[in-house]
Amino acid sequence: MPKDKSENQKEFTFGTCDYSYTSPELRRISPTTSVLNVVIPFEAALKLNLAIDECVRKINRYKKSTKEGKRAALNLAIFLNQGRVSVNETKLKK
Repeated sequence: MPKDKSENQKEFTFGTCDYSYTSPELRRISPTTSVLNVVIPFEAALKLNLAIDECVRKINRYKKSTKEGKRAALNLAIFLNQGRVSVNETKLKK
């Protein structure tokens, strides 16, 4: 008998990776900072690329004519204190 899909699939994230540093440095970020550069080493960038690709492929399976399909989105979460980037599926706000 086939196992339930949820037992074989990730539930929260499509993948994570570490980043090396930010520019400006975290301690120098202020409300006037308009750009935050996140520097990711090549090997970690490959992981990030795969995670983004997996998420986009899943989102692409939704019918774009439905509410669920129109609201499907990718969330790129940057954990500044942990030096990690996470790729998750989310929904756009109504």
